[in-house]
Amino acid sequence: MTHLRTILQFFLAAVFLFSAYTKAIAPGFFEILLEQQGLVPNRLYGAWATRAIIALETWLAIGLLLPFYTRLLLRLSFGMLLFFSLHLVYLIAIGNTENCGCFGEMISMSPLESLVKNIVLIGANGFLLQYRYRESKPSWFTWALLPTLFAAAVFIWPVSTKIDEVVAKFPQFEQSSSIDLTRGEYLVAVLNLSCEHCQEAASEITQLQEQSITLPQVVALFFEEGGTTVAEFNALTQSDFPYHMIDVNTFFDLIGSAPPRVYWVEDGEVNQFWDENIGEGIQTTFTP
Repeated sequence: MTHLRTILQFFLAAVFLFSAYTKAIAPGFFEILLEQQGLVPNRLYGAWATRAIIALETWLAIGLLLPFYTRLLLRLSFGMLLFFSLHLVYLIAIGNTENCGCFGEMISMSPLESLVKNIVLIGANGFLLQYRYRESKPSWFTWALLPTLFAAAVFIWPVSTKIDEVVAKFPQFEQSSSIDLTRGEYLVAVLNLSCEHCQEAASEITQLQEQSITLPQVVALFFEEGGTTVAEFNALTQSDFPYHMIDVNTFFDLIGSAPPRVYWVEDGEVNQFWDENIGEGIQTTFTP
């Protein structure tokens, strides 16, 4: 029975560590999910909450492998699992079948699938709580570790609060030496190739280009998710913007609460950006 307890304790620690890792490799994805699921009022709160959850899960994982405060840590992990399970029940009740984000984008799980996973974890956690633990002398290390991990998370993934900090992530367009976002005027469209809203925005911008409205040079920052290629995206939207491919973290750093986002950039400075009613906003701005 002692061996079973040790195995379950390592299993629980491994799941918490893996969960923290999957959020850490693409924190922007989890930030947006927290907002969309109503757990935070906006993405800025989501950014801080994401880093706190990454630190907490890492702390629980490490703490469960140490001989200090084991029973207390198990109670904390049990409470956290129960809280998120109740939230999953709510998502199921409202008909949400999208990826709940428990394991980030690495393993997509519906709320129902994640709830089943949590029930297994709660069962293992409850089983471990039945035992008395001969714990070592209380250590300050356990409590110092949590704020240290949170500070490390914020240092590794700084929370951007100013638009200028986001603009610094604009990549260089290696395919075209004539495009330099630090010089000249551009509309920079941040688009997910498989996103219907992004396809709609690209179509609207293309239609505006065909009208008598004079727009700045339009360029695209594409994120590839799913099976849609650039050629297919262009065919669907009748567009043909100069583009640059960006990775998942850059994509989530450059959008708001959901894609797409279009920036009006002049000499490297953002004059304005649009997240909704993009075609209408651009038309109003650039119509003489």
